[in-house]
Amino acid sequence: MFLVTAATDFEMEPFRRLCPQAVCPTLVTGVGPVEAAVRLTAFLAATSLPLAGVVNFGVAGAYAVAGRGNAAVLDICLAEREVLADLGICAHDEVLPLRGAGFIIADTFELDAGLRHRAEAVLAAAAIPCASGVFATVNSASGTRRRGTMLAERHQALCENMEGAAVARACQHAGLPLLELRCISNLVEDRDLRNWQLHDACARCGEVTALVVKGLRHD
Repeated sequence: MFLVTAATDFEMEPFRRLCPQAVCPTLVTGVGPVEAAVRLTAFLAATSLPLAGVVNFGVAGAYAVAGRGNAAVLDICLAEREVLADLGICAHDEVLPLRGAGFIIADTFELDAGLRHRAEAVLAAAAIPCASGVFATVNSASGTRRRGTMLAERHQALCENMEGAAVARACQHAGLPLLELRCISNLVEDRDLRNWQLHDACARCGEVTALVVKGLRHD
């Protein structure tokens, strides 16, 4: 049995229509790393469910960096690693890491490769292409292409979100494997909501996650 998490009801609702609570438990974590970490940790500490792992899903903004392959709007992406991308010192156009005596900071989290490969197999069988890579978790969504490019290049990241690294840390603490799946709702560029496809991305992500969860239960 997998616990399925998403940041908002808006993202979770399409999934719940296809996978009701009788099929798998769900948790809306709230927006941002603090709420996600607190709510998921509290749930895992209180539950008696025999969980095999956690599946975290939602929308993301894809980095648009010249000269490399980028994810497109409505693409499906799987996380290989999550990083707390803007944790550190804000210095002009860069984020510098906190280093030195007394600083022990966990800001990078490897996700379960076996679970990701199983999800990739489910998607391949359904002829659904996906990209895999580093996901960047941010406290403030990037509102300019310049900031997005800086974070993308610093972490070699594919896309950004606001909860993934916190979910990964909570799962690490609980000893549970994590799969993270996101659908691209927008490119990280100079902010223009007219270019976003948030509703369609939520619907697609919920549908694809339901397919993956059902596949993981039966593979």
